Amino acid sequence: MLLQSLRIIVIGGATGGCAAALLFARAGAHVTLIEREAHQRAVGAGIALAANGMAVLESVGLGPALRVARPVDGIRVVRPSGQVLLTPPADTSARMIRRSTLQNLLLDSVAAEPRIETRFGTSFLSATSHGVATVRHDATGSVEHLTADLVIGADGVHSRVRESGDFGATVEHTGVHYWRTLLPPGLGQQVEAWTSAGIFGSFEVDDGTYVYASCSTPLLRNAIRACDLDTLKRAWLDAYPAAASLLNAVHRWESLLVHEVLRVLCRRWWHDKLVLLGDAAHAMAPNLGQGANSALVDAAVLLDELRRANTLTDGLEAYARRRKPRVHAVARTAAALGQLGEWTGPVARGIRDRVLVPVMNAMTTSGAYRRVLQEDPDVLRAIGRA
Repeated sequence: MLLQSLRIIVIGGATGGCAAALLFARAGAHVTLIEREAHQRAVGAGIALAANGMAVLESVGLGPALRVARPVDGIRVVRPSGQVLLTPPADTSARMIRRSTLQNLLLDSVAAEPRIETRFGTSFLSATSHGVATVRHDATGSVEHLTADLVIGADGVHSRVRESGDFGATVEHTGVHYWRTLLPPGLGQQVEAWTSAGIFGSFEVDDGTYVYASCSTPLLRNAIRACDLDTLKRAWLDAYPAAASLLNAVHRWESLLVHEVLRVLCRRWWHDKLVLLGDAAHAMAPNLGQGANSALVDAAVLLDELRRANTLTDGLEAYARRRKPRVHAVARTAAALGQLGEWTGPVARGIRDRVLVPVMNAMTTSGAYRRVLQEDPDVLRAIGRA
């Protein structure tokens, strides 16, 4: 397709939406980016950029700026004692970065791109399958109808674009909750621990330490419901004494970000002139660190398939056909890994550690890591640079 003639509306100004806007604008399309927040900020604490997500970001020129991210050569899973349970393949790598740092880098690039028109402080209300998006300017309350050749829904797990079309979507409440926070630098253990209370991880990011933990036991779930920081800290100190310095640095409940893990499955990823990417299409458990990375890959592959296709319909169908099986495989693996980490009873943990974990280590190969990445990073770099 000749992308220079396309008018594209991107709904959602987070990682996937900004990347899609940049990729399509650099390919010659006219892009309008709609974001509800008047001053867009990242929701979250830290993010792991794997080789696939890094490749997409490098292709839009962010490689030098991302040197501030902290490298991690494989994320090891350990017992509370520190004994290693799971070891990633030798070629596994990631970079840990504050979400706010990444968001600001993307927004600066968006602002510098003349083919992107930004509408911050603008709520997306609905869209027709023919590409007419209805938005409201929140400062004035005025409503506007925008027409596009393609509306990209990058608006997250509660996507309103998804609600506007026939995507056959199901949203699954897993009941698993996590808390996350940012602490001062120098506290990260650079491992994820599977404990009697659930999963606890801490990693250095640029100018800080990113901490996350699940809330798998009744005591922790009650602490979350009651916003009871003292009980939460005591429960984790009992389960994982090695985290004492991290837990002692948490002083206010308000510094914690708490969320439930939701899974999204869509029978279709596109409907006429509407298409989904990222969590809007396939929200998954966080246990492989592929949520945001998969959104970045979505954006690149969508561009690649539309560029190759003769018609919009052909390109959207090719995008879904290429992405769905790979993303769903990663989502299933992430869910299974998360469930294993949530086995908190002593008998279940014993079975897991003695029987299942050795099998998983035997299956952890470079080939398995490439399947997690879903696309060859070199191919992803070439898409954005073409």
